[in-house]
Amino acid sequence: SLQQANHVVFLDDELDDQSSQLANVEDIMVNGNDEFDDFDDSCQLIGGVRVPSGCLFEQVAVGGTFDGMHYGHRKLLTLAVSSVNPVSGKLVVGVTVDQMLQKKAYADQIPNLQERMDGVRDFIYRLAPGIKNRVRLMPISDEYGPPGTVEYGTNFDALVLSHETLDNGCKLNQHRVNNLGLQPLALLCTRRTEPHGMSSTALRRRKWELQQQKQQKTRSEL
Repeated sequence: SLQQANHVVFLDDELDDQSSQLANVEDIMVNGNDEFDDFDDSCQLIGGVRVPSGCLFEQVAVGGTFDGMHYGHRKLLTLAVSSVNPVSGKLVVGVTVDQMLQKKAYADQIPNLQERMDGVRDFIYRLAPGIKNRVRLMPISDEYGPPGTVEYGTNFDALVLSHETLDNGCKLNQHRVNNLGLQPLALLCTRRTEPHGMSSTALRRRKWELQQQKQQKTRSEL
């Protein structure tokens, strides 16, 4: 149930230990195969994410860079789709614009906005074809995105986020209540599960290292 103090619900606190057994990076990024056993009837399981009964919403938001669509991204989007009322609910996915990413480590390895939005759209459409007409992708160029604006703020009742960005969600709720006079959002939070929790930065670094190795090999062969 939602915690009264901060409106947070953790949707996968008790994942089976099998989910954190060894898997290589290629399997994480390409296949995303995860097995979760021993869950009870009060939870709905979609793509390895537990959704407690009663945690379905009409207007769900989720945001991120979505660089490379690694395990964490797929898990977050799966949770978002799973949290939408399957009959009438809508989902808005905010994707960070290129200008906000220039100071990130290995920023030159980040695909442009259109490529990242296409990756998100392709994944969601494969995951849940029935939601195509109820999902909207939007570029986001500020800290809070549409849920933090007067124009769109009233449209949302839940925000999906990772444990790493939970503080940002709490700040958004404070902004909504104190500055906009809106109700706080339900914060649906998924924890990072190891060893799948390789960060986008680590993956970009690995990509950069492979490029350097390839260039060195090419130079040595000349």
